[in-house]
Amino acid sequence: MNYHYLIAILFVALDFFGISQSTIWQNDFENPAEWTLNISTGQNDIDANIWVISDAEGGVAAGGCGVAGNGNKTLHVGCQGTWCTGTGATYNAGDGGLGFIYATTNKRAVFASNISTLNSQNLSVEFDYIGIGQANDDFGTVIFSTDGGTTWTNLQTITSATTCANGQGLWTHLSIPLPVSCENSPALRIGFNWKNSNDGAGTDPSLAINNLKITTNIPPDPVANFTLNDNQICQNYCFTFSNTSSDATTYSWDFGNGNSSTLENPQPLCYNLPGQYVITLIACNNQGCDTTSQTVTVLQAPFMGLEFLNGQITSLQPNALYQWLLCPSLTIIPGATSVEYTPPINGEYAVIVTLANGCSDTSDCIVISDLGIQEQVSSLGLFPNPGNGTFSIDSELYNSCEIAVFDVTGRKQDMLLEGNSITIVTASKGLFFVRMKDENGAETVFSYLKE
Repeated sequence: MNYHYLIAILFVALDFFGISQSTIWQNDFENPAEWTLNISTGQNDIDANIWVISDAEGGVAAGGCGVAGNGNKTLHVGCQGTWCTGTGATYNAGDGGLGFIYATTNKRAVFASNISTLNSQNLSVEFDYIGIGQANDDFGTVIFSTDGGTTWTNLQTITSATTCANGQGLWTHLSIPLPVSCENSPALRIGFNWKNSNDGAGTDPSLAINNLKITTNIPPDPVANFTLNDNQICQNYCFTFSNTSSDATTYSWDFGNGNSSTLENPQPLCYNLPGQYVITLIACNNQGCDTTSQTVTVLQAPFMGLEFLNGQITSLQPNALYQWLLCPSLTIIPGATSVEYTPPINGEYAVIVTLANGCSDTSDCIVISDLGIQEQVSSLGLFPNPGNGTFSIDSELYNSCEIAVFDVTGRKQDMLLEGNSITIVTASKGLFFVRMKDENGAETVFSYLKE
């Protein structure tokens, strides 16, 4: 596996998600006294391998090939005894039990002082290394202690790397996440174990470590943001909006009207009074908070009061556009667009009022019942109804002394009367009212639909 590509992908991912990395401790092995070497953790024979800090295996940046004597010290596993040849990360793998070489090794090298990780989370231990050895027999392990070195725990076995074309080890970078138990610790320590089974099958280089450090991944700061469907609405209407903040975990809203919320997306957002309001969002995470605000305008809605006086319905909202309606169907009354409307018959009426700011509303229906008509409006007594404009009147009703036809705006219509048959002259289609008044002045009104 090519660790260079893995590390490159890791840093690209960190950059993509806005995560920054901070080093809270590092050691480059230039002061060997900071380390305690060759602590026995098991059987160690007379020719056991040893931990050494020197530039016999010189440190090189990840991606470079091993060199010796370059002045950059590393922690590495070397050999000792009669059968030891070479320096640097060169070790004696043993003779497989033939009785000449006794190289069984179980030794530890540890940093001798406590490392503080107080107020730090999301920790990793990172280092550059070369090493082949022998999988499961001659290998190194990263270890850690959270109690100042009293007890040690294996973190991860160091997988064999690779070599360059010249046979030297290829320096490779490795990053290993530390467990949560290492966070907020005043007494963290880091070390390495080396094991050699003496079977004679291992391959140089053994293991060399350089540029050791402990890092923390710092989550990105939150960014507060939200969008609105509009920056102005009419009174009694509501905004729709979306919280588009990033990297936040908590939210605090102030809507500028005395209301607030801690929901991510509180809905709906309504205002009952006109004016300007400042909507403020505070988005937070463990790193801190960010604030953003937008100003919105709530426009005055029309006043929808109605007054009926002297046979006229008047809207109490001046200086507006008007459209009168016939209730309960809210049918538009053609031509009825002034502030006042004179209803032709008893019934229910409403009006749409639109202000210059574009705000519009529809009034409640007002019931008109005192126009002198004694009977309810009915479609009975006229037939056929609906029809093409010519209809007959029930003979019992035909004795009325006066007959008139009106459209829904109250305009009297021309008609032809032949016996008890009436024809509405106008070519217009729609709803008409036929009013009949008897000799006593009592009125009866019939509705007629011309198709």
